[in-house]
Amino acid sequence: MRSDTASPARDAIGLIAGGGTLPLVLAKAVKARGHPLVCLALDDADASLVSLADHTYHVRFGQVEDVIAALRRHGARRVLMVGRVSRTDLVDRGDALFRRWLGEAPDRRDQTVFRRGVQRLHDLGVDVASPLEFAPELAVPADVLTRRVPTEPEWHDIRLGLSVARAVAALDAGQTVVLKRGVILAVEAAEGTDAAIRRGGGLAAGTVVVKAARPDQDPRFDLPTIGAQTVALLQDVGAAVLAVEAGKTLLLDRHEAVAVADQAGIALVGVDVAEAGR
Repeated sequence: MRSDTASPARDAIGLIAGGGTLPLVLAKAVKARGHPLVCLALDDADASLVSLADHTYHVRFGQVEDVIAALRRHGARRVLMVGRVSRTDLVDRGDALFRRWLGEAPDRRDQTVFRRGVQRLHDLGVDVASPLEFAPELAVPADVLTRRVPTEPEWHDIRLGLSVARAVAALDAGQTVVLKRGVILAVEAAEGTDAAIRRGGGLAAGTVVVKAARPDQDPRFDLPTIGAQTVALLQDVGAAVLAVEAGKTLLLDRHEAVAVADQAGIALVGVDVAEAGR
């Protein structure tokens, strides 16, 4: 593993970057706050992160010892963990230290592994930060963001979908449910949100897609995330509504996402869980 420099950096922030747009958004937010950025780029990370980071290392999923060494080299005591990774990586990836951590865990569900990893990283002098600390504007507000407002039957599906999605998320199985007129058409599993939307959307037109956080969601890890690409996918499958949990869901490319939704006649909604349960 190589870097262009090994000089220590004060108040540096680490970024363990998976696939997708979110790592880029967070990298820019970290730099905008004046922090040196140490990027640990996983296999699917965007190549343009190299131009944003002060130091870049290419690592495989679960290479904990290499990650710790890089962070220590540049004085980074806090790290963000964002971006898409495959759940199947938990099956057989990682160095000896990571595999030992997994062996100590009672199961390999996302939150179990994350919480154990967070504690072990803390023991090694590294704390995990929440994306919302650096980019609070990404949080979806409790509101209808588009011109179109859901119909009353769609609101019923939103409330039902939110309840089901939170229950599924509590099991660390997924975060997304696709339904129509009270009929659940698809539930997200290890294949991810996009695949669940395609499965459900392929069974009926005008579906309602609901994405929610775990009831005990840790804001430092795996916050539900949507963006313009998500809305474009809903347009492709003929879905009618995208509803997400307000305050705990990240919205990327907000202006573009709303514009695409408005053009397609899709309702984009942030839902307050407390209000929805009444």
